[in-house]
Amino acid sequence: MKTAEEIVFESLNKTITAVVYDRGEDEAYDKTYWNEIKSDFEAANQGVTLNLIFTEDAGYEVRDRILSGNSPDFVFLPSDEESGVTEALIKDKAMFALTEVENDANSPKGAFENNICKPYDDGVSYIAPVFRKDIGLIYNRELLEENGFSVPNTWDEFIAIAEGCKNKNVTFFTYAGAEPEEFVDIFAAALVPVIGAEEMHKILDCDEEAWKNENIKTFIEKIEKITKLVASGSSTKSNDDTVKLLEEGKVLFIAGNAKDLEELNKEENKYSITAFPSLSGEKVNMFSFSEMYIPIEAKEPELAMELMKHIYFDASASSELANNFFCAEFAEKSADNESLSDEFCKLIVDVFKGNADSENFVEKMLEYIEEY
Repeated sequence: MKTAEEIVFESLNKTITAVVYDRGEDEAYDKTYWNEIKSDFEAANQGVTLNLIFTEDAGYEVRDRILSGNSPDFVFLPSDEESGVTEALIKDKAMFALTEVENDANSPKGAFENNICKPYDDGVSYIAPVFRKDIGLIYNRELLEENGFSVPNTWDEFIAIAEGCKNKNVTFFTYAGAEPEEFVDIFAAALVPVIGAEEMHKILDCDEEAWKNENIKTFIEKIEKITKLVASGSSTKSNDDTVKLLEEGKVLFIAGNAKDLEELNKEENKYSITAFPSLSGEKVNMFSFSEMYIPIEAKEPELAMELMKHIYFDASASSELANNFFCAEFAEKSADNESLSDEFCKLIVDVFKGNADSENFVEKMLEYIEEY
């Protein structure tokens, strides 16, 4: 087991201990990010020292500290972390309630409405989601303005842009048909505002009745209206291909994340990101799920909650997606239903290619669900 790296500074009044999982990736939540959080949090809370324990063995670190009577105050772990410490704490009901964090002005709205954050039947959140990367439509601000378009909120507005591009020297959208996982998030973002998080969870859980919801058919009908208006060859493109088309000024929109946006803006800061359009116009931002929580034996739970609020404030201030948030559990459920989610994405591509339509889309999905 790797040795944890501790970053400790002299305590003035109080010390809060945080165990943070080191993903070993160049993602938003890397060592640099957490050190910035440490610095900003200490500056905003004079006299408080954040003892940051940053390690790839964070789960085992948490377990060992709790067993030795030296519990951390704050824990950050991914949902698929292998130690099982989070599951054990849930089973023992050994976490602080996070109602105060959930109700904070900067907390991601709607993101707590799932059975990960609320693991019991009491309706209370004990786990808070951490968003790693913003996901949505990336666009060239200058190109959008030059062509007289505004950022779309609804699918009807998105379709109107597609129609408006017919006589212009630009295609409105391309997608990565060779890597179509993005359609999972596009689908959820479109439907959640009109069907609600609870119904979406049923869909994700392969509930046959939930899949008969008429709004699913409506979503597919929207796609049918733009099948001939997307960039040629989209069904075979990779994510890198779509980014290149955007850079070349050949398309107005692509699906992408914060990392794509950062790369695009390295040369010239002219790209922005917006949430995927919805059926209702209420926009939601999709983000992947990792867990932060406060063990019941924490010595400074109030400070730990302030740290969580600070993390949300930091993310809200730096994000270009100033919308409501919905926590996408597709990542977790797709791990269990990988073949099913693959079939879903393939079917969406078939709709774009004209090989499937709203009439048979749901029928085929129900067949896959029955087989699964």
